Amino acid sequence: MIAPNSLEQLLHVAVIEDVVGDYVSLKKAGSRYKGLCPFHDEKTPSFVVTPALGIYKCFGCQKGGNSLNFLMEMENLTYVEAARTLAKRYGIELIETGQADSEEYRNSQKLRENIQIVLDFAQHFFAENLTETEEGRTIGLEYYRERGFTAETMNKWGLGFSPSGWEVLTQKAKEAGYSMENMELAGLVRKKENGEYFDLFRNRVIFPIHSVSGKTIAFAGRKMSSAENSPKYVNSPETELYKKSDVLYGIFQAKNAIKQHNKVFLTEGYTDVITLSQYGIENVVASSGTALTPGQIKLVRRFTPNVTVVYDGDKAGIKASLRGINLLLAEDLNVRVVPLPEGEDPDSYCKMLGSEAFAKYLEENEENFIFFKARLLLEGVKHDPIRKTEAVRDILDSLAEIRDPLKRNALNHELARICEMDESLLATELSKLVRNKWSDTGREIIEELRQITESAGVDMPRESFSDISQERALLKLLLLHGDKAFNDETTVYGFVMNELQGDEIIEFHDSLCSQIIEAFKNHESGEFPGQQYFIQHTDSDIANWAAGILSEGHELSPAYLENYIYIIHENDNFKQELVSIFVHLRRKKLDNMLRQAIEKLKEDAENTDETMLLIEYLNTVKMRIAQEVGGAVFHFGTNNGSA
Repeated sequence: MIAPNSLEQLLHVAVIEDVVGDYVSLKKAGSRYKGLCPFHDEKTPSFVVTPALGIYKCFGCQKGGNSLNFLMEMENLTYVEAARTLAKRYGIELIETGQADSEEYRNSQKLRENIQIVLDFAQHFFAENLTETEEGRTIGLEYYRERGFTAETMNKWGLGFSPSGWEVLTQKAKEAGYSMENMELAGLVRKKENGEYFDLFRNRVIFPIHSVSGKTIAFAGRKMSSAENSPKYVNSPETELYKKSDVLYGIFQAKNAIKQHNKVFLTEGYTDVITLSQYGIENVVASSGTALTPGQIKLVRRFTPNVTVVYDGDKAGIKASLRGINLLLAEDLNVRVVPLPEGEDPDSYCKMLGSEAFAKYLEENEENFIFFKARLLLEGVKHDPIRKTEAVRDILDSLAEIRDPLKRNALNHELARICEMDESLLATELSKLVRNKWSDTGREIIEELRQITESAGVDMPRESFSDISQERALLKLLLLHGDKAFNDETTVYGFVMNELQGDEIIEFHDSLCSQIIEAFKNHESGEFPGQQYFIQHTDSDIANWAAGILSEGHELSPAYLENYIYIIHENDNFKQELVSIFVHLRRKKLDNMLRQAIEKLKEDAENTDETMLLIEYLNTVKMRIAQEVGGAVFHFGTNNGSA
């Protein structure tokens, strides 16, 4: 265990914003720092660091604590291991008393520790073979020198070489006393049917792969013999320490530069990253030749919202990788693209131009991803209406991923110019695509709200503060358009029933509306029952309601039109109106939660931190909900209780 006075000294010296800042891009917010939580996926920052108290707190997943707790969570360390790591960073000598680790800790961490130990051994082995053996110098070192890598670069990236023998690393590990079981679990050796082990990496230059904190967690090996019938690259299998879909090559070396420039360049290969870094462009990472994954994008978002993809000059390859960029757009990242000349990649073109000229090329040729995709897909199809339509729809699908409606509208305006098509026509199609994406996003926001309210002591009650006009407007649209298609997968009736099912935010207060909803739900077929079903309903109130709508139009109240949702050309825009109503009902719930939080703040003036942060967060989520609908117009009056 750590002596109390030694632990107190360590936490006093440790700067929590620096410790957390190694993993999260933090922005100053008054006396605190805010950022995206590294422990769960979120789009609105709910992770807060308070330097004055030396603590962090996430209002999404509820995790919090001091610098030691943070390291324990991020690196899966025991308390003692985290203390040792932090002490080493700040040059403090810890005073430990008694048994350093309990038996329980040793058992729970043994596997990960053993894997890390043999990975570190292999890292040293590969690096030593590069410079200390004849084979390493003549093959591996010569390869790196041909790529233009300096000795400093090779050392910085831990580059190495694996000998051509089948059991060289295996034998070295045995001599050093490492178990073959741990070597296999680390992905360094494989087992034959006869029980013997052999090296996974043979006659290859080795690129170590590091975690965000700089630990070696895997390797990639490029073969040196073209005659050998094997893949060009062999990569470590996934282990307890290495999940490929959550790792970006070069993130440890690049993270400080990414935060400094508030931007990251995304490439494909290991040598692209190393070369650009050597030439002074250090805020660069690689997806390691694989399609982008949600885990990799989450890792990027910790440090910056600005991503520039540097494509190789291969149009066929570019088109194949376009779909993955939609994931970046969907995560609220600002995506730009730099295409390179035909036949060039970042490694070769950077060397050809030199440091300053290549940096200038990146700056001058960077363009918005939507414009880049439009020019690429429309090339050669402008005179083919069918292919042009398909291309435009593909581009709009990417544009629909962007959450900010102002940004979407501006890009749509430019897209119409590039495509030489009517802007209003594109806007209509875009609005349809955005609406289709709304349902799942709305539920994600509801779940996120449910998580962040608990710590501040604010309930998420079931009562709805919608008025009768809103409720009846929804049911009117359902009666008039229930059997029409809402999207390719469901009808208007299916959409509304899905939104209402299990929704703890929306509850009808008007008794007639509640009766009508039950009538819809209880219809035996499970499909839209038709207008005649309600006209002929045995409940006279429901029958009168249906007849009134179908014959007289059931006008919305002036207060509804003035203060809430402005409905235009009802028959043409019923889908947008439906989404707008659901969005507004949920925003009204946020207003109620905000009122509760403010009342709590008045009652308990001493414990204000969490409540104040919740109020700020709820207001931010309100803005997010407003952005999701894309085209809905909200009018919040000063007398309706909105915060």
